[in-house]
Amino acid sequence: MQPRVTAIVVVRNGARWLDRTIEALGAQTRPVDATVWLDAGSTDEARDRMPAGAIRAPAQSFGASVASAQRYVTGDGGPDEWLWLLSADTAPEPDALARLLAAVEVAPSVAIAGPKLVDADDHDLLRSFGESVTPLGATVRLVEDELDQAQHDGDADVLGVTSRGMLVRRGVLAQLDGFDPGLPTADAGLDLSVRARLAGHRVVRVADARVARALAPEDFGRRRPRGRSARRRIARTAQLHRRLVYAPPGALPIHWLSLLPLAVLRSIGQLLAKRPGAVGGELAAALAAAFSGGVPAARRRLRRARRTGWAAIAALRVPRDELRERRATARDREAAAAGPELVRASFLSGGLAVTAVTAVVGVVISWRLLGQNALTGGALRPLADVGTMWARIGWGPRPVGVDLTGPSDPFSAVLALLGSLTPWNPSLVLVLLWVTALPLAALGAWWAATRLSARRWPPCSPRPCGRSRRRCWSRSPTGDPQRCSLTCSCRGWRSP
Repeated sequence: MQPRVTAIVVVRNGARWLDRTIEALGAQTRPVDATVWLDAGSTDEARDRMPAGAIRAPAQSFGASVASAQRYVTGDGGPDEWLWLLSADTAPEPDALARLLAAVEVAPSVAIAGPKLVDADDHDLLRSFGESVTPLGATVRLVEDELDQAQHDGDADVLGVTSRGMLVRRGVLAQLDGFDPGLPTADAGLDLSVRARLAGHRVVRVADARVARALAPEDFGRRRPRGRSARRRIARTAQLHRRLVYAPPGALPIHWLSLLPLAVLRSIGQLLAKRPGAVGGELAAALAAAFSGGVPAARRRLRRARRTGWAAIAALRVPRDELRERRATARDREAAAAGPELVRASFLSGGLAVTAVTAVVGVVISWRLLGQNALTGGALRPLADVGTMWARIGWGPRPVGVDLTGPSDPFSAVLALLGSLTPWNPSLVLVLLWVTALPLAALGAWWAATRLSARRWPPCSPRPCGRSRRRCWSRSPTGDPQRCSLTCSCRGWRSP
């Protein structure tokens, strides 16, 4: 029986790419049998440029839009009926659908197939091609921003694929109860793929099928891409949500109670790794995962569809040694993207978090001083009144020896200036200075680091790139100039 394919195209503020997507969908060598266009609350020109018969829906996530569009899909929902999930910024190449169907027709066990997602302006640059997880559940993109040299074409079976461009059996999508509402952007396709695997189906990536993508999943419906800190926060929130959903019933309370303590520990690690801008995202992700309210429904959805154990997908996780290599490559890529320019981070991008954390620490370690009017002990004594302190500045008699006249101690001017900040009780300013010493020191360190630090890591000498005439900065994430790896801007090419 000839398979029936219905394309579901979700549009939300995608006027820039809509015409290209319409043209690409109509140019398929194997045409789709039906197309459901859904406008998910667009506020730009896309609302008026949608094809006739488009469905209007309120602003919602990609997964929720797919669920809304499924009500308008015709057919009997049999095993040979497929749904092709696209968005306004995805333009499939002419043979994309034919290649996807050719891969699934020879393997009845396949329920989800994902194409190569390439850059919208450069189809030789791979943006995404398969996803997996670490042994602890963190998302790993198997391919990200690499030059397509057929290096990933041999292995078809993967743990998951992204939702954009996904070809999925309609019956399986209904069996899995669609996408998880708790994952509105990141990891939506990965989670659906994991549940399909646990339900006994296969998930494959099809190397011959290519779909151009302009936006990342977390930027769906946005007019401009998110920043790096926001992406980290979204990815961490999705990871914690999946951890709570996938956890065994007995371990769920432990995972929930560890969210905030673990976020604090990871925040300290972010500070040590010179990423203070990620501290707020760590705490926000933990709070969002702890109080989202969508975990019970997601656990029921997983339990209803599950047919196999977690051991069935263990071989598709990323091993620890490969994970270390991927993280080293990612650090090199971030260092290369930073460039050799001076660091000029704004105060709000991390300085505020550093100052706030050290202020709390300063109050905790100096709590006994709170409410005191003066500091005494050792050489510290209560200050005189403001008038007396200012009178001691300059040339005059000194209370040392007999009839001694001379200049004052320069520190007297400092005490007079400080005491004038609290003229009703000059000694109070020393108490305040003691309590705020730690956050003031942290603020000064942040200011100095963002203006005097030349680079994030100690640089090596620039070397020529093997694929262009550029000279690329060779960097060492460990700080050892003798162990540098060359990362070039030549489409993610990395020297051996």
